[in-house]
Amino acid sequence: MLEVLISVPTLLICTLLSTLVVAVFLTQYWLTERGPAAARFWCIAMWIGTASSALLATRETIAPELSIGLGNFLAALAYSLTWAGFRAFEDRHVSRIALAAGPAAWSLAYLFSDTFAADMSLRVILMSLVVSGYSLGIATELLSGRRREALPSRRIIAVLLASHGVIYLLRIPFALVAPVTDGAAPSVSPWFAIFALEIFLHTLIVAVAMLVLIKERSEFVFRYAARSDALTGILNRGAFMDDVSARLLRRPDSGVLMLFDLDHFKSINDTYGHMAGDQVLRRFTSAVSALIDDDMIFGRFGGEEFAVFAPALDLEHGLAVADRIRRDVARLSIGHFGETISITISAGIASVVLSGGDLDRMVAAADHALYRAKAEGRDRVNLAGPAESLMQVAGRMRGPEPGHAEAGAVL
Repeated sequence: MLEVLISVPTLLICTLLSTLVVAVFLTQYWLTERGPAAARFWCIAMWIGTASSALLATRETIAPELSIGLGNFLAALAYSLTWAGFRAFEDRHVSRIALAAGPAAWSLAYLFSDTFAADMSLRVILMSLVVSGYSLGIATELLSGRRREALPSRRIIAVLLASHGVIYLLRIPFALVAPVTDGAAPSVSPWFAIFALEIFLHTLIVAVAMLVLIKERSEFVFRYAARSDALTGILNRGAFMDDVSARLLRRPDSGVLMLFDLDHFKSINDTYGHMAGDQVLRRFTSAVSALIDDDMIFGRFGGEEFAVFAPALDLEHGLAVADRIRRDVARLSIGHFGETISITISAGIASVVLSGGDLDRMVAAADHALYRAKAEGRDRVNLAGPAESLMQVAGRMRGPEPGHAEAGAVL
């Protein structure tokens, strides 16, 4: 009954049309946007998948060497290129051996084994292994990149593709228990029809996944650019304040804020030039990034001032971390056209507890401690005392005070 309701040739034609539509859109995106390598792999895969569906749909009217031999070879190649596209999407090297493994396995078996070419069950088993291997590989690639780039659709697409890989493996026991011969016309087999429907649905899922991931990647890049500092790549001031505020909403009773300022930075720019100053800022950022924990938030406040929020530390441990950063930065030797530049930093630290969980107060308190450190000789770390931490900030962070700009002029 089910095989009457589900027409395998019709499903293959629908698969052909769906891959054709996606191939056209991906080609337009690739040519006009000069899209990434992933789009190139996916575009080629969709065109090859279209050709494969056309050949497989005509298996009862054209020679088996074309419909079965070439059609399945192109199907395996389309899957391998799709896997390569997801690999490239994650900025990973695409192994030529892995890329060629599936298509090569089919070609060798079909061309050099008459038994394999004549036995549909053997063909089903091999293609099931090829398709499942690439599908599970794609799911693994998507899941492995979720920490680096938290795209909203990653997990659900990975689950759907992994499910397809597992479902496709189920064709193997069906082929062994209820084999279908070429002479019996596989289009009348209930299990063959069901799996043909699943292939059609999977093709739609992959097509949508490609377009959705391209869209989400573009949005992620734009959001990252809006939140990051162009020179150093870390959070800009607005993004830093937003992330710390969000963290304080979840845990308003712990954490410390560290403000860092590079000593005599203006003299570095005046002596060596602004390119050297940019290099110093980047080296400082790299050094701090290597020293802080993953749960800490690091951002550039502007100019030569930076901030680190450590949600799990108290003042004592925050002081130890800031002082370690100060010592390590003082040991940096930054080369610039044969010159060696050394830098020192001053730091001010304020705690969430003493600031009453108010971010503006905490920033103002750390700012006072920082400029006290600079006034006391620089290259030191100062803690914000209770008086500094609890003072009112008139509804916002204080602006430059009399003498503040002059102090910065000799940094």
